[in-house]
Amino acid sequence: MEPLRFTKWKGEDGIETYIKQQTGCKPYSGAGICPRAFNNTTILRSVDDTYYYDDDLSNPEEPKYTLFGHNGDQDENEKKFNKPLLDPLKTKHIFLYRVSEEGTRKVWYWYGKYSITGKTIKENVGKDYKMRKIVILSLKRA
Repeated sequence: MEPLRFTKWKGEDGIETYIKQQTGCKPYSGAGICPRAFNNTTILRSVDDTYYYDDDLSNPEEPKYTLFGHNGDQDENEKKFNKPLLDPLKTKHIFLYRVSEEGTRKVWYWYGKYSITGKTIKENVGKDYKMRKIVILSLKRA
């Protein structure tokens, strides 16, 4: 199944409204990992061309998503984003969307619901351009 394309964030035809309908949660557009504790849901946002992460959404059935952490080795126990996402008692539902640029316009793609099937640790440059270890989650459409 191909991702759904949206050309606006807000409003009746915007992805924000669609995400609320699909997840029961209001997404926060400024965070890549958005845990919503009240219904055990986490919404993941991938932003194209973010050099300090290594997301790969080329296969919508099995995308790869990088944990939070801009500089230094990523920590799976980071309290605000990574730990809630990886804790099956806190996150039972995972949803994914992507932000892209087409010319001068932002475009959003809704990928849908996923589960975590594994993880890989690899070297990648940080936001500060220093090498570090990042954690990439393997996801599978749920």
